[in-house]
Amino acid sequence: MLEILKRNPLAAVIAVVMHIAIIAFLIVGVDWLEKPVQPRPNVDVVQARVIDQARIDAEVARLKAAEEKKKAALRKEEKRLADLKRKQQKEKKRLAELEKKRKAREKAEAAKRAKAKKKAEAEKRRKAAARKKAEEKKRKAAAARKKAEAEKKRKAAEARKKAEAEKRRKAAEAKRKAAEAARLAAEQKAREEALQAQLEAERAARERDRYGRAIKLKIEDNWLRPSTVGEGLSCEVRVRLLPGGGVAAVTITRSSGNGAFDRSVEQAVYKAEPLPVPAGAGFEAFRELKFVFDPSK
Repeated sequence: MLEILKRNPLAAVIAVVMHIAIIAFLIVGVDWLEKPVQPRPNVDVVQARVIDQARIDAEVARLKAAEEKKKAALRKEEKRLADLKRKQQKEKKRLAELEKKRKAREKAEAAKRAKAKKKAEAEKRRKAAARKKAEEKKRKAAAARKKAEAEKKRKAAEARKKAEAEKRRKAAEAKRKAAEAARLAAEQKAREEALQAQLEAERAARERDRYGRAIKLKIEDNWLRPSTVGEGLSCEVRVRLLPGGGVAAVTITRSSGNGAFDRSVEQAVYKAEPLPVPAGAGFEAFRELKFVFDPSK
């Protein structure tokens, strides 16, 4: 009812005014229906009664007509009020329908909003899941990239370490080979030098032998056996020579036991001067010559 008054205030005011007017009209009408007090006439009673009865009848008729008019107006007002009530009920029904539709619409909109909210939340969850998945994928990619970089660095370090080790190995191998080559070269040189020395020694020995034999033969060619010396004597002689074969000194280091034999050998050495000796550096081997003089050999 309050909702109707709010929606149609003019109709409510008109209805209230009409009700007040009807109530006032009914109150006034009740006063009219009261029978009028007949005054006591001073004239003839019979004649006054007839006149009064006619008036009364006329008044009654007028009152009845007024009553009928009021009843008709009342019925009309009641009909109008009934129509208004029907309209109000219709309006109320329409408003109820509108309210129902509004509520249905609000319910539908609420359901739609709930569905949209649910969908939005689902989309939000999906996006959050997708974002989380993307972040996880990104994290895994970063971890994989970091692992790959670490593996690359490890392999590079390992390769560098291996290369350095190989370089050191090659350097050590080269050093070893160089040392081995140097050792072999030294050994070869030593062998060559030893061989050369041996050859030199052999050559010198041959030279000494050759010159020694030549010296011995020349001394023997210049030796004269003393008449008192028999066979089978020998002595050891040391001769100091000068470059060119000159004799500086003759010393008997081991005597034959016969002085004449020893002196004849000394004289033979001096007579054989100059003795055959090599020139240059080869002479050093003959600067001091030591040999056994045995004419029997």
